[in-house]
Amino acid sequence: MASRTIERLPPEILIHCCSYLKGSIVDIQNLRLTSKWFCNASSNFLFDTLSIRITTKSISTLEAVSNHPIFRESITAIKLCLCFYGDIEDQRARIGLITECDLHFNSIGWTVTRAFNSRQRTVEAEQFNGILFRICEIKQALSALKLEGAETVSPSLDIATLRLIANSIEKYKAQFADQQVAIKHGTHLERIGVALSRFRRVLSFKVLGNIETINKNNYRSCSMATILEWLNSDETCSNIILNVMASRGQYLAFDIEQRFAQSFKGIFSQLSKHKIFPSVFAVELDAPKQTQLFRPKKAECDAIRSVVHKAEHLSFAVRWWSQQNPEFGFVISTDQHYEEIQHLASLTKAFFDTETVRSVDLDIRDYSLHTAPPHISLYRLLPDCEWPQLQALSLVAVPFHEQELRKTVDRHRNSLKILEMDGLQLLSGSWRGALRILRELDKLEEVSWRWPTGGEHGNGSSEDDLIFHFSEKDVCQYLLKTKDAENPLGLGNV
Repeated sequence: MASRTIERLPPEILIHCCSYLKGSIVDIQNLRLTSKWFCNASSNFLFDTLSIRITTKSISTLEAVSNHPIFRESITAIKLCLCFYGDIEDQRARIGLITECDLHFNSIGWTVTRAFNSRQRTVEAEQFNGILFRICEIKQALSALKLEGAETVSPSLDIATLRLIANSIEKYKAQFADQQVAIKHGTHLERIGVALSRFRRVLSFKVLGNIETINKNNYRSCSMATILEWLNSDETCSNIILNVMASRGQYLAFDIEQRFAQSFKGIFSQLSKHKIFPSVFAVELDAPKQTQLFRPKKAECDAIRSVVHKAEHLSFAVRWWSQQNPEFGFVISTDQHYEEIQHLASLTKAFFDTETVRSVDLDIRDYSLHTAPPHISLYRLLPDCEWPQLQALSLVAVPFHEQELRKTVDRHRNSLKILEMDGLQLLSGSWRGALRILRELDKLEEVSWRWPTGGEHGNGSSEDDLIFHFSEKDVCQYLLKTKDAENPLGLGNV
């Protein structure tokens, strides 16, 4: 329920929707006054969900909400964004941030091109060309602003686009300055912990190492006209630029990344201290350059295990691995892959270490390079935990050995109902054997199996590989034991 909606609703509707108001006119007035304040502050406040950033306004808003008798009853979901901004006045930081924006618009162009080619809709050719032209304009303006101001750039560049990006950079500067005030005394985590402790029921908690937008634009499925409209919108483009810079700023320098890592581990300590144990907990990080910063000490591991010990739904995702992007910082050498994935494993083992969990989601997308696969497998990323109530398992880009599936099947044969596999990499054994083992799961109701690599069918980089010669539907029917379904990767009924 948005704050503007609360203002418009008559008292009888509010009382009907919010039983805890108990017909109190005073409570209704307080609710509307607070909602109006949030609306005037341009907050993304929702009636049961609160999003927090490390800024003075956001932390003050959190404290105000937690002190309100109505909202501390209604808030059940928290989204904490732990993004720390880089100083764009520093030339190296400026180049790094603008390069990230350039890469992001590159990605949009590539996605749109692929979608256009797959549809073969010539009627949208004009809009498609308009999208590519607009992206080119933005990229030229970004390049011009890497080293110099808009007033000194070539007159051939679009002035409106230059002004748009320059204004976005000024907004980012203001956000950086505001955050420096919020973290000046190093008490931001304690303030957040105390405020969170006032909420009666924090059922869901999400920690983000990047900016999560409420309405993410889907460039794969939308029409070319819609995408062109988005890119021609100053507000949309400005939001894209600000979100990219905010999400990547903390990886510009060691001290910023260190503060981010300390805050990430510190929030678990605060939740444990105040006995906040959500039933749903999700982590979504952009992979740091200095992965050793994220390796928790024993006390920090204990805090993580304490926070999740009652959790039923756990999700851990790490993306944007630094060696994937040689234009931003340094490239991690192959011989360091094992060490850096071990740092990640120390986190995931503690995070998933609970017997109460019903669904597990592990996503290390973008890590498994064709040229340098990680030297670690499934059960070195997960704890030696029985998970007797596990009903749903989702694995993305996780490497594994065929025999590791035997342990999964033996443990969850009669409980697992949903199995999602995307981009899994088989390190030893065969996919034919892997599917045969997975077919022994007796309670499966839903299955997905996309982009498999490794094993006897290659690494996914050649058209002769498995990903180009299999039917996901056939695999799913085989795993679900549909009548007469045969192993699509082998001869005969296995």
